[in-house]
Amino acid sequence: MISFWHQLHHMAVVKGGLHGRPRGTVAGIVYGGARSRQGKVVTAREYVIPGPTSDSKVIAQRLVFKSMVYATQYLAAQCWQEDFNRAIGQLPGFQSIMSVLLGSCPYATKELVPPPNTPLGNLYSPAFTVITHPSVGGSIRATWTTGLGTNGTAADPVVAFIVEKETTDEGVRTSWWKGEVAVRSDGTVDLTTGASSTDWVACFYFRGAGTAVGNLSPARWYAVASA
Repeated sequence: MISFWHQLHHMAVVKGGLHGRPRGTVAGIVYGGARSRQGKVVTAREYVIPGPTSDSKVIAQRLVFKSMVYATQYLAAQCWQEDFNRAIGQLPGFQSIMSVLLGSCPYATKELVPPPNTPLGNLYSPAFTVITHPSVGGSIRATWTTGLGTNGTAADPVVAFIVEKETTDEGVRTSWWKGEVAVRSDGTVDLTTGASSTDWVACFYFRGAGTAVGNLSPARWYAVASA
């Protein structure tokens, strides 16, 4: 099966002209947008409805892809439009997160595992310790050292979001955008996941404040179960 990203990279591209950029479906051709080394371009591909299949691998691939679209859509646009924009090559934020998640969800198990660190920027970031909350149901706890490194500040916000490890048979994978949940000097934060005894993959990173404003740290990912 040809992957979505393979198809994207092999679409025809059309540069905008006097009449702007085409969008939508026209005469069986789907027009969209993408980024290339030359900047924003228009993509054009044939509109194809995937047919039914009994191939278990294809079914698993479609389910995982559907679940990651679902999860990414429920993360705040600020996350994918700004912080993760071009985090993976030249991909826009939404596709960057999709790429990270899909690359860490084997089709054989359909279960998400923590991705490698995502290189959002070079702001100092210590490792986090992320555990099941010791007493509050449906919650997790994250702790970190409060050192500033070479370019951090005590007021740097800590940003967090979580994505459910498993998907349903309908391709629903829960996610929660938590946003700025603490600052570097706090050293700890408790997060409510909304579900008890559930397995999650949690993402944490720092945004710069003060002299570090505009900077981002690498995003770190962790497997954790809610209380």
